[in-house]
Amino acid sequence: MKYQDYKDKPIGDIIYLTGLAGDAPVSNYIIRGTEGDMLVDTGFTGTYKPLLRWIRENGFNITDIFLTHAHPDHDWNAARLKKQFGARIWLNRKDVSLIRNFSSQPQHPLDERFIKRVKKITFWTGTIVKSKGYQPDVIINGDDSETPRKYGYDFDIVELPGHTLGSMGILKGDALYCGDAYVIFNGEPTLPMHATSLELMRASEERIRTIAPRYIACGHGIPTEFSA
Repeated sequence: MKYQDYKDKPIGDIIYLTGLAGDAPVSNYIIRGTEGDMLVDTGFTGTYKPLLRWIRENGFNITDIFLTHAHPDHDWNAARLKKQFGARIWLNRKDVSLIRNFSSQPQHPLDERFIKRVKKITFWTGTIVKSKGYQPDVIINGDDSETPRKYGYDFDIVELPGHTLGSMGILKGDALYCGDAYVIFNGEPTLPMHATSLELMRASEERIRTIAPRYIACGHGIPTEFSA
């Protein structure tokens, strides 16, 4: 499994690690704080050891884990990393019921090209591929500038519903960490192949265009410059 990080290919001030999990790239991020460091998303099957090694080699002090949403390719290692570091897990309240319960927010294909793929994902994720259970420590209820600063982080939380009802991102400086509101395909940000609400997903896309970040850091793919 080949990994690339912010030292191999610097993208603004974004601290990232990207590697393949199955047939898709999965990205994790670090946001530095005054009291510790935050890990954004936790990877998928097979990524725990490389992610843990990367954290240790770089001397990151993980005190918080921010989950952009509660799909298993983002929260797979949340329970294990929480135990490893004694970290707080952050999650939007609308995704709490989604933990280990993929079918609670049915996914709809972006268009007919993805019907078979979404059926396959829904079957496996709804029956077999489940992350270990965990309890969120910091529940986010919407756009939020106060909670991050309470814990020593200089960023704003931005709700980006659609892919899941509780999908959210982080706006820090000129970078938006957006989870699966976008994915990177062939080096360009594009909408993901499925969503709980296609209408909300497109509304979040418009919100991102309004925010107009210089860089976009997605859950899948190396971060890139963003053109609104």
